[in-house]
Amino acid sequence: MNRDRSEVEKEQACSCPFCDEPICPDTEDGQYRCKTEGKLSVHQVDCVGLFCPVPVMRAKEEIDELDDGNLMELIADDPASQEDIPRWAKRAGHLLVMMRQDGEQFHYLIQKGSKGGE
Repeated sequence: MNRDRSEVEKEQACSCPFCDEPICPDTEDGQYRCKTEGKLSVHQVDCVGLFCPVPVMRAKEEIDELDDGNLMELIADDPASQEDIPRWAKRAGHLLVMMRQDGEQFHYLIQKGSKGGE
């Protein structure tokens, strides 16, 4: 499983209708941009090949290691994750910023809430 911290440079100001969000969820080029200066850190969690309930368990384990307000991108290919991850994020007090499908993979961008999870 791949665990990676990637930092994405802000290349241009966000001009999408979501500019009040922590990042721009409308990413035509796959790059995340925010209105803040500097870099945006996104903790990546690879759950490709894992099936229910493992992606939810990994999401909880990984997000527990982050500070409140930080971002985590979880990538899974289990179709059940389309329901499981958003439900878990809401129940645990986190914000699902973006959900998109890329081929057979599902990408979930989650901002850690102050509740800290279950």
